[in-house]
Amino acid sequence: MKMNKIVLVFLVACSVVLFSGYVSAYDLKPVILNPDYKHDRFNTQPKDIARFFRAYTVSFDGADDNNNDGTADKWGIPEWVAYELHKTPEGLSKGPKRPSKWITDKSLHNTGVAPDDDSYKHSGYSRGHMCMKSHAWRLGGNADWNTHTVLNACPQLQKLNAGSWLALEFKTGDWADQYGKVWIICGPVVTDLTPTEWIGDPGEIKTAVPDAFFKIVVKESCGTFDILAFLFSKDDEAGRKVNLEQYLTSVDHIEQLTGLDFLTDDSIMAELEGTVATELW
Repeated sequence: MKMNKIVLVFLVACSVVLFSGYVSAYDLKPVILNPDYKHDRFNTQPKDIARFFRAYTVSFDGADDNNNDGTADKWGIPEWVAYELHKTPEGLSKGPKRPSKWITDKSLHNTGVAPDDDSYKHSGYSRGHMCMKSHAWRLGGNADWNTHTVLNACPQLQKLNAGSWLALEFKTGDWADQYGKVWIICGPVVTDLTPTEWIGDPGEIKTAVPDAFFKIVVKESCGTFDILAFLFSKDDEAGRKVNLEQYLTSVDHIEQLTGLDFLTDDSIMAELEGTVATELW
């Protein structure tokens, strides 16, 4: 009888450990890539620290010299996030709850490259999703959960995060529903590649505050591509009901600001990169 009790206690303890490990707010859930999705369809360059998730691909800034001043930079934010978004699955219910804390990459955190959730506390900035949570939910619960990592976040003022940025996120979802799928590339803009504002209390990993944010949206129809490129100031306060056409710019302009190279795998698109669209789709 005593032995049975010992075995039972052991099994219960193991179950608690396994279950706790699965739902921990500090862990990513298993990543199972979907071969039908090519998130970085247009081969964005450069790729620094690349991570591949079910709902998106990210290039996270490493300890490289971003502004060529001879010193290694650790910005603590992604350089870019790219994802292919398909139309909403029929009958998709409301998405699950988010983790209580945002998840870090332990190996990158231990080397001072990636912050953890603490760096955002007391900062006055929100953790701004690059790949939207509800967009990832179209690929399942684990994909949804795994958007809540600092690898997919930048410091954003809440008026932008819940305002014009959110308006465009919803609009890209509408376009995916209308056209079947779209590709999205988004990320931060740091003026002169030199951050002037940082978040993070003493003892925490500092994280650069971007000066602006970009989003490039691509759709394809019968081998023909259309591109919309947007640029938002970090201080934008226009709100959810904004006319998004005012943020339109060219891909070339975003490349000049960021030092990134978009749409590198398709020569057909090169002539489109310098064009500023005059209206939304």
